[in-house]
Amino acid sequence: MVESAKIAVIAVARIADQAVLATCFDTGASSTEKQSFEGAISSLLARSSNAYPRWKDRCECDGCDGTVFVLADAQATCITAVGIRDPKFPERVALQLLRECAEKTYNLQGSDLTDATPNSLNTALRKPLRHLMKTYNDASVDKMTKTQEQVDALKGVMQDNVKKILETHVTLDQLQNNTQSMSSQANQFLRQSVDLRRQVQLRNLKLKLIVVVCVLAVVLYFAMPFLDF
Repeated sequence: MVESAKIAVIAVARIADQAVLATCFDTGASSTEKQSFEGAISSLLARSSNAYPRWKDRCECDGCDGTVFVLADAQATCITAVGIRDPKFPERVALQLLRECAEKTYNLQGSDLTDATPNSLNTALRKPLRHLMKTYNDASVDKMTKTQEQVDALKGVMQDNVKKILETHVTLDQLQNNTQSMSSQANQFLRQSVDLRRQVQLRNLKLKLIVVVCVLAVVLYFAMPFLDF
């Protein structure tokens, strides 16, 4: 038995009037499965009336085990939708598919998205949508996505480390400035201490001289009578 593809459908719809502009189903999708995924897409479209750029949502299908993920484009003009059969399909990979789908749709049909009638872009978008379906059915896509996420995480860590280094450098500069300031203050304190010590020594010397003069004066006073005799 041939294993079913993980991706059952990719669609593009306009938010303003909820018109589905293009739909691409897997060739192995049954009519019941198509109805289930179309119903889930319609339900998500009904929720998108207040969608903003990069708005996202998901919905489980009635009648099958599928899940539909939707993502609004950068202009909040359209949403891209993908129906997934595999319950273990990573949401991050589904969102990556939707981002790529929105980008391709805008690049190819950007000028027609606001005026296109329902299903009028099926032919124009069939090839790129099938290419996305084929690409993201490959299990290696998840590995590439994980690798890219790891690279992005590593970049974030490196940026944080550089920021910390710069902040540390600023802190070291501040510490150096503070150290220089403290050293200058210490030198000034030492100079002031030396000056104060000299002043104290000079004052003590003056005091000693005064005491000596006073003693000599007293001695001379008492010695005067004997000198007269």
